[in-house]
Amino acid sequence: MEFCVKNDPILGRIYFMTDGKTDVGVALDFGIRIVHLSCAGMENLYYSQPADLSDGFTTPDGWRLYGGHRMWLAPEGDHSYHPDNDPVNYKTLPNGVIVEQSLDPRQNIVKSLKITFEKDGTLRLDHSFRNAGETPIVGASWGVNTLAGYGSATIGFSGVDGLNPSRTVSLWGETNLNDSRLKFTKDSISVQHAPDPAYFKIGVYSREGKAVFQNKGQQLTLTFDTPDMELLPDGGCNFELFMSKQFLELEVLGVKTEILPGQAACHTERILMEKL
Repeated sequence: MEFCVKNDPILGRIYFMTDGKTDVGVALDFGIRIVHLSCAGMENLYYSQPADLSDGFTTPDGWRLYGGHRMWLAPEGDHSYHPDNDPVNYKTLPNGVIVEQSLDPRQNIVKSLKITFEKDGTLRLDHSFRNAGETPIVGASWGVNTLAGYGSATIGFSGVDGLNPSRTVSLWGETNLNDSRLKFTKDSISVQHAPDPAYFKIGVYSREGKAVFQNKGQQLTLTFDTPDMELLPDGGCNFELFMSKQFLELEVLGVKTEILPGQAACHTERILMEKL
């Protein structure tokens, strides 16, 4: 296991970690953002926002996408775009790091992310959204992986026999189920990113709790929890997928709950990196 702080000319200080199989880079001068993820020595699978912000994913208040892995509280709203351009606090661990953001004044939330290597080489991401205010907050823990364009993804989407629905699909905007980038099978959904300007966002309930992304000679396998559908936000979704012209996002959602003062909403994701 190796750890060090590197200085990137555009992103500033990056806490770099590797177990010899997977390379991970965590921003220290803004965030919370994981800005690099790859098999050891290979090209970054995360999207990196251009330094000139020419992709347009910014707000007048100063929020910017950056790329990589970020943390939000669902459902999405104006509060989601509070700028996170300040340095984060970090604490090193024998097998990883904990990064914590300063108080988000729009929601009175303090976000933290524990990033650790497990013994089998899996990367574990433990998300926490702590209510630092004096009144309850209703929301769901939400992790967003913004991945480089031109990759493909497959999401588990099997159902079970019975009289009641066992799967759900939520659609945003003008998303079209006949989109050429999207394919449904009996037990999966697959997408192929292409620089199509058409709006695309879909949410599902994945009983498998698994999504696989392939790009740049590498495979990312993302696994996550499968709570009861009625406990989840956005019409019962534990997974959402967004595509822009430039990138593809794999998004994991936890249970929607009332977060009391001093308590936290949490969820865990695991990522396994492999060469193709």
